[in-house]
Amino acid sequence: MKLEVLGCAGGIGGRESATTSLLVDDDILLDAGTGLAALDLERLVRIDHVFITHSHLDHVAGLAFLVDAVLGKREAPVTVHASQRVIEALRRHLFNWVLWPDFASIPDASNPVLRWSELAPGEPCTIGRRRLVPHAVNHTVGSLAYLVDNSRSGFLFTGDMASTPDLWRALRDEALLHKVIVDCSFANADRDIAERSLHFCPASLLADIRELSPDVDVLIYHLKPGHEETIMRELRAHGGQRAFTALSGGDVFSF
Repeated sequence: MKLEVLGCAGGIGGRESATTSLLVDDDILLDAGTGLAALDLERLVRIDHVFITHSHLDHVAGLAFLVDAVLGKREAPVTVHASQRVIEALRRHLFNWVLWPDFASIPDASNPVLRWSELAPGEPCTIGRRRLVPHAVNHTVGSLAYLVDNSRSGFLFTGDMASTPDLWRALRDEALLHKVIVDCSFANADRDIAERSLHFCPASLLADIRELSPDVDVLIYHLKPGHEETIMRELRAHGGQRAFTALSGGDVFSF
């Protein structure tokens, strides 16, 4: 199983400019931010499944352009998996014929290019050799993290989140978990903004992952532009023996 980072920025104007989108093998997308622009049409057409963590624009803007780009070029619809509340938000506020056409009814309702699939926390979704398990996280309503494995190894993609102790307790004994990709958007000086917007800063993230095995690699994403070095410095200064790596667009991992 291959994981390719198409985008992981917490905004524009920093060292990373493309927002969140991760490609698993060639056919599964985790979030659909502007990082999708890294793919040519041939690779876009290969995407069969999109798993959305939450409905914020930096994680879904590329979804609108993806289904438009592959219209008429696929035999089967692109299946978009998310919680019921996230699907409801996307249908009401994005695919509503005001901001963007409703591609769940194009070319027609019986043969659409986009198909919705509701997920519930804890219920696995198996696609070929890959298993994706959604876990509820503390961010906007309906937000999900995804544990992804291939029966040999795997990773957790948290999406954007704030303190969620239940997540780490649920994964404490997960033998297949080797990497965690987790949000740390703000420096400690902006902890109040992080808490109000339901994101992590280094202090709150370190407190939350105390029960995470030290053998698990922690990859940091969604760093706010201009604060990347400060955030990573604070994590490394107070993280003890745990190593932290800033995720970058173009990174590729094998599992």
